[in-house]
Amino acid sequence: MVPPEEVLQKSGFIDLHQDMLLGVARLEGGFPDYSPMYLTGSSRVATVFSSLFPHGVSANLIGELEAHDALLESHPAALRLITTVDDLLVEDSRVGVLPHSEGFELPGVEPEMLAHLWADHSLRSLALTWNHETPYAFSCYDDGGASLKPAGRELLRTLERSPILLDLAHLNDAGFHEALDAYAPPVLISHTFCRSIVDHPRGLDDDQLRATRAHGGLVGLAFVPEFLGERGSVDEVLRHIDKVATLAGERAVSIGTDWGVADMGELSSAQSLLGLVEAVAGAFGSELAERFAFGNAHDFLCAQLPIAS
Repeated sequence: MVPPEEVLQKSGFIDLHQDMLLGVARLEGGFPDYSPMYLTGSSRVATVFSSLFPHGVSANLIGELEAHDALLESHPAALRLITTVDDLLVEDSRVGVLPHSEGFELPGVEPEMLAHLWADHSLRSLALTWNHETPYAFSCYDDGGASLKPAGRELLRTLERSPILLDLAHLNDAGFHEALDAYAPPVLISHTFCRSIVDHPRGLDDDQLRATRAHGGLVGLAFVPEFLGERGSVDEVLRHIDKVATLAGERAVSIGTDWGVADMGELSSAQSLLGLVEAVAGAFGSELAERFAFGNAHDFLCAQLPIAS
């Protein structure tokens, strides 16, 4: 069997979803306590989508992005902003970060505003919803049959001409399929799971997984116990990997831990990733293990990010 350290290569792994900023804000002692395990060693994060979400009534996207910029600027030895494929490919021991918005109301959806959010505020991806209805769409906890809102359709049209990536996590069922029909580039579903295994509205059903495959999408598996089963365990993850690989394709399966704020089970730390990757290699082979840990997300970003500044 290929050792997990070799499966992960020297590049570590790519995580499609962490609540990094809020996780740091909740800790005393500052950023190093967020966890050195996520940043160093054989299971370090090579690249992470760092999520910003409206966790308070006064939260706004620009304010959260400015706070995130300050986090990156205050820890230049540990973190770096990912903007281009060149950034992704360069040999750099720091964690590459892509700031992500889930559920914020944007200042506007015209091309000039999205360009401003990308260039001046470092926004790299966005979701139409979080856990509630937004001006653009309905969440998975709302009416599953509700269509995208007019502003959401306009936003999708504008996003097609923007380097900002689209994430369909948290979106209701009808909006999910409508977005795939309206938006041509490949999409992220950054942190989710298989609803046929765990009947929870945050997951993807089998039809959504098949549609993701047809669209060339990428599925990040979240490690939240109530999403995976009961314990948030390796065995539970393996069941979801099997389903995603079967229905969405082996090139769709990836990691979207949701570390940072959510309560976790047995996969609560980066140290547990080595055991998980070893188990994936044992169950499905080292090639799928490498794709799950790193390769699929890496290929997706290389195809979707601008080549160079």
